[in-house]
Amino acid sequence: MKKVLAITLSLLMLISLLAACGDTSSPGGDPGTTPPVQPPPAPGGEYNPPTEEDDFSAVGDDVAEYEPDYSLSGTLKVWYDNDTYFEEMRERFNALYPNITIEYERVAHTDARGRMQLDGPAGIGADVFMLPHDHIGNAILDGLIEPIDESLQKKLEQTLSSSAVKTVKSDGYMYAVPMTVENIALFYNKDLWGPNPPATMEEIITFAQSYNDPAAGKWTMGWQIDDAYHNYHWQSAFGMEFMGPDQRDYKNPGFDSPGSLEGIKYMMYLRENLFDVPSGDAGWSSTVGMFQQGELPLTITGPWAIADAARNGVNFGVTKLPTIDGRQPICFHGIRAACMSSYTTKPDLAMAFLDFLASVDGADYFYNVEGMLPAILDQSQVPGLSGDTYLAGIMQQNPFTIPMPLIPELQMGGWDGLRDSFVFAWDGQLTAEESQVKAMDTYKLALQAAGKDVDF
Repeated sequence: MKKVLAITLSLLMLISLLAACGDTSSPGGDPGTTPPVQPPPAPGGEYNPPTEEDDFSAVGDDVAEYEPDYSLSGTLKVWYDNDTYFEEMRERFNALYPNITIEYERVAHTDARGRMQLDGPAGIGADVFMLPHDHIGNAILDGLIEPIDESLQKKLEQTLSSSAVKTVKSDGYMYAVPMTVENIALFYNKDLWGPNPPATMEEIITFAQSYNDPAAGKWTMGWQIDDAYHNYHWQSAFGMEFMGPDQRDYKNPGFDSPGSLEGIKYMMYLRENLFDVPSGDAGWSSTVGMFQQGELPLTITGPWAIADAARNGVNFGVTKLPTIDGRQPICFHGIRAACMSSYTTKPDLAMAFLDFLASVDGADYFYNVEGMLPAILDQSQVPGLSGDTYLAGIMQQNPFTIPMPLIPELQMGGWDGLRDSFVFAWDGQLTAEESQVKAMDTYKLALQAAGKDVDF
């Protein structure tokens, strides 16, 4: 059932000044004014990315918090991306809701939006599906997801991380439920590097002078050069701002900025002095995969790499990204989110499942089964989480993160432009300056094909 929520507010809410990335974002507008509250856009309508002014509750004081109804019954179709994990999730959910039958299909969260564009109108799509948060903007624009129920939003604003909640808001309404939060950090092998993590890139480069053996393919540090997400921090350390100071200005991608230029040049320096391999040879298996086998002293990756490294018996630790000439790099943070389809005919069952995913029970599942960092605010409620040294290392970097932009233009061409800004220079095909031009050309061509204004 495609539905449009019409919510009348009796008073304007106080603007929240808490930015998703702490002190790394600038206010998106005049903090002295409060905009008029607008209802959420209709499916397929104009998408308004969140701004600082949008960071208020869209729910009035007269709205009661969501209360689970464990007597609900029916069948709910859910898309998730892991067969083994989902069976455990289903068992935990059915322990609370024994009368709801979950019809499960494996669909990768990165593929769900594309599938829903076809399966939703055909009536065969999921009622609930997962998305990385940088897909949410386009999902709203395409009319594929609905804002969650106002009573559930009121509850989740009290129980989940405020930065996680903010990343799924548009016009003050939550369009998804944050399940887990994540960012990259530095992983170090204590047997190959030593018991104490490096604090600076200068330490690492000095170590590499005696450790590296290019003829034998032996490197001090390797990371995924072929991926924009894992390389933005090299440019941010020199002041590049991706999509503007608040990550919402698609006309200001930052590819032609001085900070970007210095960051690209620094990556070229790293190619020469630290990790001299072509970008095509620096994918997962030859970098993170080698670390997980105990064959690489250092890598840059995220919490998704912890379980296999630990399972393989690697003696390792996790810490924040090393400084570069005294500068602390800023990386992206993101969330995995669960959404309710605009085409569902079972919103009550969908909301029950979303509430479970964001609950203490859901948080326990995500941590103790999948090894991920749940978005729950009070982590002491999850056994083992507060004492997890690996995830504590991930969280050391968290204050130095910005959210992946929620704007649709990120998927249209933002990632490709960011990758082009450094990969051609890394591979020696273009100069740093030429790579900047290439990045902007790639980005604008993609936007133009999507019908966007490229006059900037």
